[in-house]
Amino acid sequence: MRAKDESAAWAYAERLITIRPRTVAELERRLVRRGFAPDLVRRVVDRAHDAGLVDDRLFARLYTEDRLLSRPCARRLIVKELRERGVDARLAEEAVQAAFAELPEEELAHRALVARLPLWQGLPRDAVERRAAAFLLRRGFSPAVARTVVDEALGER
Repeated sequence: MRAKDESAAWAYAERLITIRPRTVAELERRLVRRGFAPDLVRRVVDRAHDAGLVDDRLFARLYTEDRLLSRPCARRLIVKELRERGVDARLAEEAVQAAFAELPEEELAHRALVARLPLWQGLPRDAVERRAAAFLLRRGFSPAVARTVVDEALGER
């Protein structure tokens, strides 16, 4: 029965990793939730790690770069998201620092806002200002950065 359980756990882990990259913690949680024994989960996760199928450092780097390109947000929000996925705080910080090394927070906020501004076209300026500031605050930017970027972006319009 043990070999059958291990092959079932490995097959399930492979399916999970095929769907999208996973962190070690995510893979462990999903296997435990599926009902596999903790020692079996540890063996399967170690095997996946040894095979290069799960790597928290690589996951953090790829996640950060994808987030930067697809939905720009503040550094601290990405670190928080990585931590929620089980990435070690040090690895999360390293990935964010590497990806954002040359990019100031204001530039990130500006990138995020520029894509959103066309949605509010035709609204009164004060409504656009409120929505833009709220949007940037939800993306994790500080109130000072949000105010500066909103003022600059709306001054350009």
